[in-house]
Amino acid sequence: MKILKGIGLVLSKIALVITVLLFMISLSASFVLENGISSLLLSGLPNVGENIQQRNFTAEQVVSSNQPVNGVELEKVYNQVLEDLGITEEQLMKILESPVVKDLINEFVDTVLEDISTGDTSDFNLGEKILDFVEDNKSEIEELIGEEIPMEKIEEFANSKEVSEFNEQYKEAIGTVSGNIPAPVKGIVKAIENFISEDFRNICLIVGVVLLVVIALLQWSWYKWIRTLGNTIWGCGLFIFIISLFGNFFSAVLTNMLGLNALQFGKALGYSAITVGIGLALLVVYFVIKKVTKGGNNNEISQNAI
Repeated sequence: MKILKGIGLVLSKIALVITVLLFMISLSASFVLENGISSLLLSGLPNVGENIQQRNFTAEQVVSSNQPVNGVELEKVYNQVLEDLGITEEQLMKILESPVVKDLINEFVDTVLEDISTGDTSDFNLGEKILDFVEDNKSEIEELIGEEIPMEKIEEFANSKEVSEFNEQYKEAIGTVSGNIPAPVKGIVKAIENFISEDFRNICLIVGVVLLVVIALLQWSWYKWIRTLGNTIWGCGLFIFIISLFGNFFSAVLTNMLGLNALQFGKALGYSAITVGIGLALLVVYFVIKKVTKGGNNNEISQNAI
């Protein structure tokens, strides 16, 4: 019975490590994608003065020089978008850099991955997404830009010819990509979409809690599971931190070689460092509880002896 209990405890701990690691990789990957797309959006938009000099993004050279791309002058299109929305460039930058945009970017990433894997883009409508986003986050955006959002302008832009053309171009591009990639690759894309989703991380959390309960029961202790959890979290956090460091290094190399930085590991590095700290803090809590518990037991034994 003791052997079976020991085997069950080892297997539960291994399963916990795998579950926590999958959760952390999923969250870190979503950070990298989210920050990468934000970087591309911010870097790809034309800007003025020192900002344009600091971005070091090849597309901006095209924009700032106002050279036509596929017959379209990007700066004119950009200025027209600002005019249609009724906001300034500075206000747009504040919106794009704000936390509320992160959810929109994540949703867009999920949409792109799903559309590539299924090939079905019939429901895609950028105008509706913009309207829903602005309506859901109206107060936060107004606080950022310091004035009331002209909803009639937003609705006009959402229903504009430019947005309709973008919808058609998106559907055509996704249809081409989806039609040209083999089925196994579509399966991989679908797997990535599921892996970085919030639903997957919620499942990992539930499984992790169940495993901790099992471990606590097998150890027959109300506090020893804290050591297991602490070791698991700081170990997995350190692994993600090291991987993010390598990713950051290769991203910097690509930036210097190509002038394009589509991968951002800063948030993943910060997140992994925090998890290492949490794991170590849990170990401190465990050893404090252990010391207090043992001290209490020793006092009880001494009193009984007397």
